[in-house]
Amino acid sequence: MAEHRSPNVFTVPIGTDISSAVALELTGRYRADRMALADILLLLPNNRAIAAMTSAFVRIAEQGLILPRMAAIGDLALDEALGPLLDPLGDGELIPPAIGDLERQLLLTRLVRNRRPQLSAAEALNLARLLMETVDQLEIEGVPVAKIETDHQSHDLAEHWQSAYADLLLLAEAYQSELSKLGLLNPAARRNMLLDRLASRLTQQSDNRSVWAVGISTAAPAIASLLRQVAVLPSGRVILPHVDLQMPAAEWDALGSLEKRDDGSDPPGQQETHPQYHLKLLLHRMNINRSEVSSLALNEPSAHGAEVQMAVADIFCAATQTVNWQELPASRKKLTNVRLMSCADSAEEAKVIAVLIREALETPARRVALVTPDREIALRVSAQLKRWDIDADDSAGVPLTQTPSGVLLLAITDMLAGQFDPVALLAVFKHPLVAAGDARLAWLENVRQLDQALRGPRLGLGIAGIRDAMRAKFSRSEKDAALYGWWAETEKRLQSYDFDHMRSFADKVKAVAALASELSDGAIWKGPAGRALADILTDIQSRDLSVFDDTKGAAVAVIVRDMISMQTIRPAFGTHPRVSIYGLLEARLQSADLLICAGLNEGSWPQLPQPDPWLAPRLRRDLGLPGLERNIGLSAHDLASALGATEVVLTRAQRDRSGPTIASRFLLRLQAFLGPNLQIEERARHFANQLDAPQIKHKPYARPVPSPSREQRKVDISITQMDVLKADPFAFYARNILGLSPLKAVAAEPDSAWKGSAVHDLLQLWAEEDDCDPDALTARAKAMLANPALHPALRMLWQPRISAALSWIASETLRQRVEDKRTIAVTEKKGRVEIDNILVHGRIDRVDRQEDGRLVIVDYKTGSPPPKKRVRVGYALQLGLAGLMAETGGIEGADGEVANYEYWSLSRSKRKGTDIPFGYSETPFTKKTNEDEPNADKFAAFAETQARQAISRWITGNDPFTAKLKPEYAPYKDYDQLMRLAEWMGNTDWKDDDDVV
Repeated sequence: MAEHRSPNVFTVPIGTDISSAVALELTGRYRADRMALADILLLLPNNRAIAAMTSAFVRIAEQGLILPRMAAIGDLALDEALGPLLDPLGDGELIPPAIGDLERQLLLTRLVRNRRPQLSAAEALNLARLLMETVDQLEIEGVPVAKIETDHQSHDLAEHWQSAYADLLLLAEAYQSELSKLGLLNPAARRNMLLDRLASRLTQQSDNRSVWAVGISTAAPAIASLLRQVAVLPSGRVILPHVDLQMPAAEWDALGSLEKRDDGSDPPGQQETHPQYHLKLLLHRMNINRSEVSSLALNEPSAHGAEVQMAVADIFCAATQTVNWQELPASRKKLTNVRLMSCADSAEEAKVIAVLIREALETPARRVALVTPDREIALRVSAQLKRWDIDADDSAGVPLTQTPSGVLLLAITDMLAGQFDPVALLAVFKHPLVAAGDARLAWLENVRQLDQALRGPRLGLGIAGIRDAMRAKFSRSEKDAALYGWWAETEKRLQSYDFDHMRSFADKVKAVAALASELSDGAIWKGPAGRALADILTDIQSRDLSVFDDTKGAAVAVIVRDMISMQTIRPAFGTHPRVSIYGLLEARLQSADLLICAGLNEGSWPQLPQPDPWLAPRLRRDLGLPGLERNIGLSAHDLASALGATEVVLTRAQRDRSGPTIASRFLLRLQAFLGPNLQIEERARHFANQLDAPQIKHKPYARPVPSPSREQRKVDISITQMDVLKADPFAFYARNILGLSPLKAVAAEPDSAWKGSAVHDLLQLWAEEDDCDPDALTARAKAMLANPALHPALRMLWQPRISAALSWIASETLRQRVEDKRTIAVTEKKGRVEIDNILVHGRIDRVDRQEDGRLVIVDYKTGSPPPKKRVRVGYALQLGLAGLMAETGGIEGADGEVANYEYWSLSRSKRKGTDIPFGYSETPFTKKTNEDEPNADKFAAFAETQARQAISRWITGNDPFTAKLKPEYAPYKDYDQLMRLAEWMGNTDWKDDDDVV
């Protein structure tokens, strides 16, 4: 290395709070003249570090003092730019301003679409964001884009990478050309220029003004150059975080040589995953040897500090050095300040962390910090702390898209982009900012009825589909007049914002903002989140958005979400002064009495970087860009620094929302090193489990056996409900006596019930209006399936089957008419019969009349018919009761003797060797001739006997409506939750009632 003045570079050992150490050093040095602190400039990594340094000064100040000037060098990863102290206006040659994030994203999106016209706007927007990150990394590391062209020629790369590099070079060149035309700079390039100018100013500084750079560990060339200049100032100081000065020279050298090879590439064998590697890289770029770094510790390290420092050095040693663990004495394998807590899942992890924080706050002035890269854990802990009215100071803030204002705007975008999709529409109408105030109760009452109308399959698109659903659910009675009036007014308001009438993307954004303002009466723009949302929408609308004009459907919502997702809302005040939540970057320079490191799982700590579609991993490494290995090393250093706190709790969850997790490699190292000396946290888990534990002992719910009064029992019975009454009396009681009907999902996928109703209606119209013309049935089927509201997957899968089955019905009906002289008497006709003064009613699918005048009862099935055994034991009585109605004159236009009963199924044909894939008919009877089994001649009488027995027991009798009396014949689950089936099912004697046939 070249000769240089002895630099002023210091470090603090692990276990020392760097902010407090610097504050103590400065106040001690300038104790006689506190005003002199104002002449000191502290360069800090980010704004959080400024807050930490300020708190450190406040804690040790016996009297008032004037703080040093503090400036953050900014961190692009935290969306921070250099502060005004480092970016003075009019200082020397004017540096052009940086392009804004939104403007840069739109510019790159346009360039990407010009280069790759086959991409959609949403895909181009995502690629543009990744291109922004790649360009920033190249400029931060001082790598010219042109260097890629010279480097990748020597690599044997896949064709898609060659294409990516060609696009990258052209896009980067076009991007720089556009910036030049606009007179702007890329943010990373401007940051480098400002840092270089600051370093130049420090070189020319003639006075002895002190400049201290504290806690900066970024090894970017521009920052390393600045730190080098600070270090050689007579009154300059560079304080690096936790450089291991005790590491043997051989191990330090084993981290890898940083001298470039003859071809300019990095040498092999670099240990980038080691927590000290990035510090070695920084010192190398500062042209400083580790031997020139001194310790800033004011006193000799305590026994605790020495213990932690040795243990951490052993835990995070190079992989080849771990064999030495066996020779270490047991007294050295301990960390008395660290406890581990492994939880079953993320929910339990968050709850236990919240308990630890709540307990720590019982001690006055005790500070607690949660450090985690997992935002889900951070949000869960924040939510758990709300039970004690603790609002943690979360450094990441709340994404704008998760605030009430952001949620409403995105919901409106989803609604308009999805042609007023019912789910999105209800999400908008139920939002607390919509119709807020005195009119909200009336609004919600109308929305509740609208919710009822929109449940079930969505059979229409747009406003018209919702209008049709309202008409189908509610009559035009005086009772519903207010509801129809409300909807007519609301519909009129919504129609003017329909995206179908707008061609430009800018008009769509304007419509979303206008509708949001109208529905919320301006409440969406109030508060910090509302003001931020208004600002970013104003910025968006001021830009040229023509690159998105061809965007349609859900992609509109994706683009709007992407453009506002960069904004984060951080509360200015009102958070708890002693509880903080940090990410890994924000946690540097922070300290606390209790430090909780959460989310110690692979993929979280260390985090895995997102794939780069522009640069292959091999080329990134050869260009010197930070890769996976260096990120792992930084994460290791973050954890190693955290282990030095007074009290540390490490937590992980064995499962998260994606499934089982793998413990962090750092945690596995710690467990392997400490072995039985690793302390386990159990006390907090015990308290956490008690939080939501019931105060009384749980008693399993008994099998329901409701017994209503005689008056309540006297209800009519549908022929489809007779089986339910016998097999699951409780379900019959809930539906027919209590009047409880299960709610279907909003805009649900068409289910078997809908399919059955659609087919029945189709066949009814075909028989009544088309005289059973086979061609007409095919045409009606095509028209039904052409409904644009049907999901394309349903249409694709169901159309071949239903078309083939309906063709079979048409051909079979025609054959019977010609060959058997059998004609259709009635279809979809209501029938009735009284049994013991109880009305039994139902809708009969079809009744045919034979040439001899006798009848055939037909039941259409979209699925398979019920098993014959079910008919034999009396649990499929629908056809038999229909026959009873016909023989007793209960079906208008179809009375007489019944000759046969048939199921016509639309499912796959059971006939072997047939060329008809779907559709067949069968009778409900077996081929046996036992006298006790029903057949066509006595099926009506058999059904009447079974029905009479059921009616005598539950309708006119006193039997309780027992839940799941015959579970094998009660497959429906609509009322399982109401009867709390899971609580008593395993504790109940399932012995059948012998009185039930």
